[in-house]
Amino acid sequence: MNTSAIKAFVIATEENSFSQAAEKLHLTQPGISKRIQTLENSLNCQLFDRIGRRIFLTQAGEEFLPHAYRILQATQNGLNAVANLSSQVGGEFKVATTQHIGLHHLKVPVKDYVQRYPQVAFSLDFIHSSQAYTQVLQGKLELAVITEPTTIDSDLHFVPIHLEQLKFVCNNEHPLTQQADLTLALVSQYRAVLPSTDSYTRRIIDQLFKDRQLIINASTPSNYLEAIKVLVSAGLGWSVLPESLIDDSLHLLSLEELDSSEVKLAGSKQQQLNLARQIGYLVHKQRSLSNAGHAFIKSLSINNHI
Repeated sequence: MNTSAIKAFVIATEENSFSQAAEKLHLTQPGISKRIQTLENSLNCQLFDRIGRRIFLTQAGEEFLPHAYRILQATQNGLNAVANLSSQVGGEFKVATTQHIGLHHLKVPVKDYVQRYPQVAFSLDFIHSSQAYTQVLQGKLELAVITEPTTIDSDLHFVPIHLEQLKFVCNNEHPLTQQADLTLALVSQYRAVLPSTDSYTRRIIDQLFKDRQLIINASTPSNYLEAIKVLVSAGLGWSVLPESLIDDSLHLLSLEELDSSEVKLAGSKQQQLNLARQIGYLVHKQRSLSNAGHAFIKSLSINNHI
């Protein structure tokens, strides 16, 4: 089966357009249409419904798509296995990560990597952790550096490299700065500024409040933690941010909760809330990493103090 035709099918599906897929693959539109038609003839079925300028997957197309991803992944595994025999580190290599991790935690490893292996055509793609997870699972990405997923597919492997502390913060004029003996119950009475509910960091925060049967009144203006920091600094609400983002524009909230097994008496033992998230790299168990991929993991391991 022609893998170039399968790749054309996958890209057309992702772009939802033959013309955009043709541009991405540096083909003419008739050229990509011919590849799709060749694949349809080979499978003896129609993969797309063409309505005006738009395309829609047929039932056959929906059924074939996950197999197409697996075929492309198996092909890349074969290419990597042969290329790895030379022990040379080269070729194209792309890593996906979030904006925060890329800007605050990958500077040293990436600098080390590009200096050691100038022959690698390296690129860093900033996307959400959930998107990176999906692309590694589909075989589109060889490796991603993300926050540890709350649940992980059996075909994937996550390796932690850095534990990042999370802190409750507000701006310096927020009413919470005047409160003594802060609790989650008190904090929940005020508006929060948090990333979307599909982000791994948000799930950690939501679970903390859910365990105490508390409801968060949260707006989700952005998934970029740097943008959330700006909004919190402006007084839009409180948030939970990585320790590396906290500066003089923010007020650190010291939250203490009474241990549930003890009676609330003066001098009773208190337990400091400790929130953290693991940052690490995600790979597919069935994918053969390229020499460039192995070298990048080594660079992450050497610089695991990030």
